[in-house]
Amino acid sequence: MAQLPQGKITYNRKTDWISIMSKLSYVSQEEVDRATLTWGNDKNNKGRNYELSFKNNKSLYTYKEEEESEGNYSWKKDALLLSRDYKAQKLKDLREDVGGKFLFEEAIPKQKWKILNEIKEIEGYLCMKAQTIDTVKGQTIHAWFTDGIPMSGGPEGFGGLPGMILELDINDGDAIITATEINLETPIDKLPFPKKMKGKKITYQEFNQKLEKFIAQSIEGRKNPFWRIRY
Repeated sequence: MAQLPQGKITYNRKTDWISIMSKLSYVSQEEVDRATLTWGNDKNNKGRNYELSFKNNKSLYTYKEEEESEGNYSWKKDALLLSRDYKAQKLKDLREDVGGKFLFEEAIPKQKWKILNEIKEIEGYLCMKAQTIDTVKGQTIHAWFTDGIPMSGGPEGFGGLPGMILELDINDGDAIITATEINLETPIDKLPFPKKMKGKKITYQEFNQKLEKFIAQSIEGRKNPFWRIRY
């Protein structure tokens, strides 16, 4: 039997707020123009780094620990810990969103993927393209996955494909999460699970209902909901 993979993958996430706002018909042009003046020339956007650690059919996705560079503005980090047990098909997630901190403990949801006839190379791995739809946020999501890492995981809690996801493209470049470093050589003693994960216990079904309500209220108020919820 092939040995189960273990290692760490660093992902960089970049979000194009101007593109996101421009596609929201209920957001005023004045607000888009104002944001463009503030963010439109953000050539130094280095994104934010995350790390996926995996071993023994389990994984943990969270912020990558690194020193903040002097002079760079640092956004507040909302709580984000996404853990998966692929053998038991269980998840334990901590998310800070919609004005609260929530704890999820349930079965890993089945994501509906359509595998497309496109390939490209990411960090030396040949990847295939797949597509899914987020009906709550109204997003088309493309994933690039490789069977060179035989584990059906990935960033941002996505998975369920026949190989590791190395890149996510949300709504044609509005947000791109891509692998920038893959280390399968350094042995992992254990995954860095926190001793305690504190939050209000909730199901993803209940959480999605909160998101839908908040997005509907934002549309009614002609506001961009993604200032307060994860895009």
